[in-house]
Amino acid sequence: MRPAKRDALGAPPKLVRRFALYAGIALVVAAVCAYFFVRRYAEEHAEKTAIAHTEYLAESILPNQLGPVDFAVPATGRRLAALDHLARQELLSPGIVRVKLYARDGRVIYSSDHYLIGNYSLEPTEVLKALGGSPVGDVTQLDAEGGTAPDEQVLESYAPVSMRGRTVGVVELYGDYTPIAEDARSIFIPLAAGIAIVLVGLYLSFFPILRRVTRTMRRQLDEIEHKAFHDHLTDLPNRALFNDRAEAAVRRAKDRGNSFAVMLIDLDRFKDVNDSLGHDSGDRLLSALASALPSQMRHADTVARLGGDEFGVLALDIGDASAVLALAQKVRGILAEPRVIDGVELQVGASIGIALFPDHGTDAETLIRRADVAMYRSKQTQAPALYDKEHDHYSPARLSLVAELHRAISNGELIVSYQPQVDPGSRELRAVEALVRWRHPKRGLLMPDEFIPLAEHTGMIRELTAHVLDRSLEQRRAWKDEGLELGIAVNVSPRDLLDSRFPEEVESLLRKHGVEPGELELEITEETAITDLPRARAILSQLSQLGVKLAVDDFGAGNSSLAYLRRLPVTGLKIDRSLISRMRFRPDDAAIVDSTIRLAHALGLKVTAEGVETAGCCSYLAEVGCELAQGFFFGRAMSAEDVAAQARASRVGST
Repeated sequence: MRPAKRDALGAPPKLVRRFALYAGIALVVAAVCAYFFVRRYAEEHAEKTAIAHTEYLAESILPNQLGPVDFAVPATGRRLAALDHLARQELLSPGIVRVKLYARDGRVIYSSDHYLIGNYSLEPTEVLKALGGSPVGDVTQLDAEGGTAPDEQVLESYAPVSMRGRTVGVVELYGDYTPIAEDARSIFIPLAAGIAIVLVGLYLSFFPILRRVTRTMRRQLDEIEHKAFHDHLTDLPNRALFNDRAEAAVRRAKDRGNSFAVMLIDLDRFKDVNDSLGHDSGDRLLSALASALPSQMRHADTVARLGGDEFGVLALDIGDASAVLALAQKVRGILAEPRVIDGVELQVGASIGIALFPDHGTDAETLIRRADVAMYRSKQTQAPALYDKEHDHYSPARLSLVAELHRAISNGELIVSYQPQVDPGSRELRAVEALVRWRHPKRGLLMPDEFIPLAEHTGMIRELTAHVLDRSLEQRRAWKDEGLELGIAVNVSPRDLLDSRFPEEVESLLRKHGVEPGELELEITEETAITDLPRARAILSQLSQLGVKLAVDDFGAGNSSLAYLRRLPVTGLKIDRSLISRMRFRPDDAAIVDSTIRLAHALGLKVTAEGVETAGCCSYLAEVGCELAQGFFFGRAMSAEDVAAQARASRVGST
């Protein structure tokens, strides 16, 4: 089943047909150009010959047969008869159809077409040029100046007539153009034939090459399409193709009155595999699971990898809820089967959420979202779960809170506090982490965990991140104006890293407040970065090129790999508070912290430790070279004024 987007890519270009068309056009253009070239060449050659002949008559025949008086007034009577005789004997040679003599004032004193005698030239420029000593030639119509001549094309030529060192007039001859045209045609036909033979030969020689190129391009386009709609690791359909097929399933079900199910699958304990054996082993396990899933589905069903350890299933023409639950249990059993990876037997579980058409939604987006809601319920029940609106985070009460959150941003109800980040050696306050709070008019002060998840679920997190960034950079500018140089760190959500507009928004806010990019640090979780690694890495690269610092937050809390961080343009990491707080009781955790700091430094990363609550912990971090530390030992989140006071006090104390 191909995606609907296949048409948008278009069929491969028909190179052979295009070449044939372009070759035909080239042939016509070449033939036309050749025709005009040949005709022009023939005309120029004929003009030169005609001018030479006219000059010969003007310089040899006419001065011997005529006198200056013959160029004074138009010929009549006996003088006209004498000029007619001269014209027949000496001037009207074969191919010459008319002869004219002009006085210096441009009047025709003689013409073999008597009707023109006494008229003035309709082309005075040519006569003047000839009187000036420059013979002229041109192609024209024989009847262009009137007279009794037929309408035919002729070659006219002008030459001055001089007697006793003085130009007394001009002679004009009209030659038959027919031989010139015949010469042009006789040259053009073989030339055009030669060009045609060359072009046809080129076409035939390129035809096999063009066919191979067309096949290659078609194959490459198919490969590009496949990569665009399939997961690179498992070769299963990806999220884009899954969504596309879900929309197609909705249209089909509406037309036929059928039902179908959307199942979202999230692997349990998969992070433990990555933590214990590394991401390569995790990838091999994912490939093994991805190979097993489609074997249990019907041909028309779709199994997709949606990202990370999440899969999706479209079960078409399914009977009822019990049939779907039975299929989900079967899938869960397949995924739970032990598999040997790198000599280690591994076993993972699966949480499966299900949404049915039309019971739980009549459009693809709603069905997928509600299957996601059911999947989180499945994590709690440890069994496949159907969608239940009672467990939906998008309940009316929560939707009301979303509206209130939007209002809170507009009304300034969200406040940004700052937790100090201190040099554990000198105890000097160097930076702060921005933390948002909601001063709700009815519920009082709400902590981030009470509204941040809701903002992430509904997409409000993008607006919330922008607000915190704006307020934090504004405060950074204010501190700088007061002479305080404090770095500032702001947390970033997964949705921010999947939005191509995010780097531009950050750059715009930096310019707005006059803050240098290097003074801002954006904190991300490792899970955030690897959810959609290619897109997240592209966004992070843009931020890094902008000059913004990037740090991995909560390192050590779960899926952590320093080697994996080398694939991201990060400049620092923050060791999770769980490791720091256990150092007092577990020497192994202290060793892990020490090793983590050393490895991070080897990778060129700055390290910040979270959750520092004792002086002993602070001293140990100073000994192992940790650059920054934060925690209740240095202070909880506080106002901007308190930060400024503590920063000044710490600098006095460190001097």
